[in-house]
Amino acid sequence: MGAKPSKATHHRDTSLETTSIPSSVQTTSSPTINIDGRIYHNIESSSYYLPRDEEEQDRLNSEHFAIKALFSSNILPNVEQRLPSNANILDIGCGSGSWVMEVAIEHPNAHVTGIDMADMFPTTIRPENVTFQLCNILDGLPYEDNTFDFVHMRQLIVALRAKEWPVVLNEIYRVLKPGGLVQLVESDFTEAGHSNLIDAVMTTLHRAMQERGQDPFVASKLERLLSEAQFQDVQQQVRVIQFGQDSDPIAGEMMYSWKSAMRSIKPFLAPRLLKNPDEYSMVLERYFQECTHYNWHMKLWAVCACRPSTTTTTTATTTTSSLSSPLSS
Repeated sequence: MGAKPSKATHHRDTSLETTSIPSSVQTTSSPTINIDGRIYHNIESSSYYLPRDEEEQDRLNSEHFAIKALFSSNILPNVEQRLPSNANILDIGCGSGSWVMEVAIEHPNAHVTGIDMADMFPTTIRPENVTFQLCNILDGLPYEDNTFDFVHMRQLIVALRAKEWPVVLNEIYRVLKPGGLVQLVESDFTEAGHSNLIDAVMTTLHRAMQERGQDPFVASKLERLLSEAQFQDVQQQVRVIQFGQDSDPIAGEMMYSWKSAMRSIKPFLAPRLLKNPDEYSMVLERYFQECTHYNWHMKLWAVCACRPSTTTTTTATTTTSSLSSPLSS
């Protein structure tokens, strides 16, 4: 990673390119729509508004490596130590598949399944213990009860409506084995108060998300949502990314990802932010400059929990502690 990321300098991990095998993916393409040269999802049931093209793949890869560096691993330590060596793992909303393929390499005896409503994941070059499948989580998970040892879900804040979070968590609970583990990582970009322009952009974004039924504040509510879904041993940790720290390579990677995301949501945000949407690019560049100047920051919440190991209904016990501490047995 570097402080000034570019497509030429990041995302290439040769360990992910060593195996070429027949694809085990559902290959029916998900519906799309072209807006101003970018390819977007065109799935009526989804509130997701980011693109699904090569540029978005690059952004997702950048974000993946930044989050991995921020939390020092793909899997939090207290989850890692509880996983069986032959774990059956599911990644919901796998995007470009970076997390899936790295975890599969790190756990060669495990099987890792990645699902997404867009086929941006690899179809030929991947570890042998990987399966990708087209699946919209809003249609339910196409797996039997008690299937997985571990379910991972990350950055679905702009994919799920507020009312859909409890439904999805109930599905995760269903497909987890008793004693199975869940790990959620979400961004909290609700910080404001630095400048009038930052306030205007962020307030407009929050309002636009809420108009689509989404909750821009959901990251701070994950602990409660997991407890309400009857998960136990809920633990969380917050990391802060400060965009004014040019010397921090993780901040540089996340700033690259944030800039790419904000540019790509022009069709969604520009008409709400400006009387003349054609000024969006110019205003956005000023916004990025002020994010750096005022050291605007974003929080990332990592929350993990386990499904009770017995079938008896119990109330989940929530604790807020370091993710380096073990989950209760």
